[in-house]
Amino acid sequence: MAKKGAVITSCAGAIIGLIVGIWLVVSGDNWHDYIQTFTYLSGVVGNQLEALGWITVGFSALALVAGLSIPKRPMAWGLLLLAIGVLMFFFIGTAWVVSGILLIIGGLMSIFKSE
Repeated sequence: MAKKGAVITSCAGAIIGLIVGIWLVVSGDNWHDYIQTFTYLSGVVGNQLEALGWITVGFSALALVAGLSIPKRPMAWGLLLLAIGVLMFFFIGTAWVVSGILLIIGGLMSIFKSE
């Protein structure tokens, strides 16, 4: 399989993102007093960790599809992974560090790695 490292790295980041998103959905309200630097958003979405959890689950699922599709079109899916990895830092913040780093690395590997 071409781009095996990029696929593995991207899928690992997406799965970690799914776990974090589900954790935020399930126990977000219980952690609201402890987690105040999770997001750079203000207002209704920024104050509800459950909503941020659903955003995380959605983007992580999209990143998983992109990671699994890397062998078909590496440049396009790599750019999408890179965009998701960077943009989610602004939505989720500190909860997205591990996932974001893995998705960014996977996206860059997909874009720049020669066959």
